[in-house]
Formats: sequence, C-alpha cells, structure tokens
Amino acid sequence: MTSLSRRALLRGAAAVSGALAVRGLAAPELPQLRNGEILPDPDFSLLRKSQPYLIGVRPHRKGGVRLELDPAPLETPSGKKHVIHNYGHGGGGITLSWGCAAVATELVEQAMERVRLDRGNPTVAVLGTGVVGLTAATEIRRRWPSLPVTVYARDLDVRSTTSFVAGGQFEPSGIFREYEGDDSRQRTFASYLRKARDRIVQIQRSGQRQLYGVAERKNYTLDHEVRAFDLATPPDVVPGFRKGKLPFEKLNAVGREYSNWLINPTILLPRLVQDLQGAGVRFVRRQFEDVREVAALAENVIVNCTGYGAKKLFADAAMVAQRGHLVVLQKTQEKQLYFFSGGCENPVIAYVFCRQEDIVVGGTVQAGNDLATAVPGDEPIFQRIIANARQLFGGHPAACVP
Repeated sequence: MTSLSRRALLRGAAAVSGALAVRGLAAPELPQLRNGEILPDPDFSLLRKSQPYLIGVRPHRKGGVRLELDPAPLETPSGKKHVIHNYGHGGGGITLSWGCAAVATELVEQAMERVRLDRGNPTVAVLGTGVVGLTAATEIRRRWPSLPVTVYARDLDVRSTTSFVAGGQFEPSGIFREYEGDDSRQRTFASYLRKARDRIVQIQRSGQRQLYGVAERKNYTLDHEVRAFDLATPPDVVPGFRKGKLPFEKLNAVGREYSNWLINPTILLPRLVQDLQGAGVRFVRRQFEDVREVAALAENVIVNCTGYGAKKLFADAAMVAQRGHLVVLQKTQEKQLYFFSGGCENPVIAYVFCRQEDIVVGGTVQAGNDLATAVPGDEPIFQRIIANARQLFGGHPAACVP
C-alpha cells in the first residue's frame, strides 16, 4: 500500500478546498478549535519576580547533530580512551535529548566492547550537565546499574546551563533544517525523534510525569506551514494539525492546533541530577581547556555532551552560536496550559509557552553571537518581544516588528 507524506496530505486538502471554490460550492465551515472554548491570554505586564529576562546560547551545528563513536580513540600512556560525541542540537536539545541519549547508550556499548578487547574494565565519563549530558548519563545508568559513571562539568549548578533557560517545547526548532533534502539523513533524524517520543511516553505512563516536568500540550499557530512539524517530524510522533478558529478572545483568526509535549527543564534537570546521585553517579567540577585534559581522565569511555564548548574543545568549526532572548511572565490562571508558536503573520519569530509555574515569551536568533549574559543593548529586544506578543494576542498578527 502506498503511504502519503504529511506534505502530500496537506496539498491534497488544499486542492479539494480549491476545487470546491472553482465549482461555486462553499467549502465546509471551519470549526472553532476547542469547541468554542476561549483560553485566557497571558498578562504581558506581569513579569516574573525573579530573573524575568533571560539569555541563552543555542549550540547549533552546521551539518546536524554530531552523534557518533569517534573512529580515532585518544591514545594515552594508560591506554586508549574511546570518545562518543553527542552535541550540536541547536534549538532542539530538549526535544532530541532522550532520543540521542538512547543512541549514545548503544555507542557506549560498542566502546565498552573495544575496552574489553584491550583487556580493560569499562568506566564512563559524561562531559556536561545540560539536558543532553544528563539524559545520556541517565540512560547509561539505566542500562548498566553498577557501571562506574562520573559526570564532569565546569559548573555543577544546572541553572547555569543553556538547557535550563530553554522554553521546553517538543519541537526540533532550527536543527531540522540541517537534514532537509537528504532522505537518508531525514530518516536518521526521524529515528531520533521517535526514540525521544518513546522515552517521554514511558515517563508519562510511569505516573511520574509531574516529577520530570512532562505535560501534554496543545500548540496553536497561525495557519501557515510550520516546517519543524509539517515536514521534519513524523506524524506518528506529532500528529497532523487540526485547522479552525483559534481559541483566544482577540487572536481568533484561522489557525492550527498541534498536540505535543512540554518538557520543562527547570523541573527536569534538577530531578535528573537527584536521580543520578541517588544511583551512585559521581559529579565532579572540572574545566577542560583542550582535548589533552579530556584524555587525562581516568575513565576509558568518554561521552562528549559539551554543546557549544565542543567548538573549542574538539576543534569543531561547524559549531555556530545562536543567541536567544526570553521574557518570563507570571502565570495568572489555571487554564493557561497551552503553547502558541510558529511566529507572526510576517516572518517575525514569536512564541508563548505556558509552563507549570510561569509563561515563557520569545524570541530571537542572533547567529554567531555567543555572549551568554545580557548587555544594555538587549533591553529594547526584550521590550520588542513583549510588544510583539501583545500584538499577536491583541488580534494583530501582521503588526509584529523584527
């Protein structure tokens, strides 16, 4: 049986609608999404009391995520050190983390076999305490409960990581573009997303989703193509959208409703640290200046989850910093349990993520800028983010300004 891609289905639906118009027949009336229920708007004047303005540097990589067992081990006087690379997820780190952790675990098994062939006893080092490092360490510990594992990072406070600043929507933002146009690589990318979905669903079904910051969400967008969903994400991971009138008081134009997940990093990351420490994983503060210091580690299997740090540490010129701005609001109503993403009616980036305890509003992409702290020139950008969100929810999605 021939299967249709999501793109083909969307084109087919558009063709049917157009054919009805040509024949003089009225297209079916679009439904009100949520059966006419009106969801409460955020209060865009009510900033979070602590640190409402955030900066994060996404670790984007030209060519896509580097997820491989390095064919050239590090040669040291104490023996070979086998390196697994798992970095370069860009704006999709939260989304891809569990899926890439599953693949990294398979690569660790291969590396352990090489250690045993050299008559050694496998021990594992994980570099990085962002979401990619912590999920990798978690999956390794789940697979081998008694395997010696140590997590190294320059700062053991997860609040210092880019991951902690992220909004937490399941969507392979930005990085998906690196896989377009190549069927084989697109299938690989889809496999990462499916593995991620499987682990998230497992957490949901365990009854512990609240402990890990996982929640199902409806994601609303204007009625335009959202390539990260429509083209890059398999429909068995994020189903095709429903089309109808958006469920907001003034933002009630025709739009789309997707079903995906919130994975809140402010809940997830501290929980993973707690789990790992409880399972006997050591955490060590260590600043690595070059690969020789990595090779000097006692462990013989090294999982490199250093994100943007891999640019310097492993001389990866494909790494590109993508600086982003977020504004965090106070949550005011229980029914603020949705995402709005996909941008404005013009190409301006804009999104609103309602989380368990707050609301994140974004955003920007400043390619090539790796400044991780706010400077005076950022203030107008934060104000513009809020102004654009007000325009959107005020019913003026074409009025956003870049």
